[in-house]
Amino acid sequence: VRLFVIGIACAGKTTVARHLRECSDLNVVDMDDAIGRLNGGVWPDIPTKNNVVLPKVLAEVRAMSDVVLFGSLNVEQTQKLRRDGFSTVLLDVSAGELRRRHAVRLSEEGWTNAQWFEHEQSVMRELRHNDVFDHVVSGEQSVASVAEEISSLAEDRRTS
Repeated sequence: VRLFVIGIACAGKTTVARHLRECSDLNVVDMDDAIGRLNGGVWPDIPTKNNVVLPKVLAEVRAMSDVVLFGSLNVEQTQKLRRDGFSTVLLDVSAGELRRRHAVRLSEEGWTNAQWFEHEQSVMRELRHNDVFDHVVSGEQSVASVAEEISSLAEDRRTS
């Protein structure tokens, strides 16, 4: 099983990845967790993240035959993962719901990355335009429902 679950900030990637780690036998990798781990537990600046740490994360997951990767990448990187045998799953959440989740994150956690919202929306449009998604899962369902759909996709890949 090689799945890449794509979503922008506040789509629910980390929450669903955590749920799957606790409730399934899937080998789940959250790209942000791996970036922090490979950078000594510290979030890197953007150039270091993109040019040094992210390539290491991608090399790690490409070496795995059984992995569900959660993260966000550009079209070229996503297409490369597909060529490497990953099936792509869009964790789809409406702009309105994403804005609401950013507001909740700011209120409850004291931070947000909403400043990247428009950029991430443009990357998502480009991904859609390039038809890189093999599956679409609504990220507006319950966490358990999203996790169940992803588990089902993984099981389908195992048996095909």
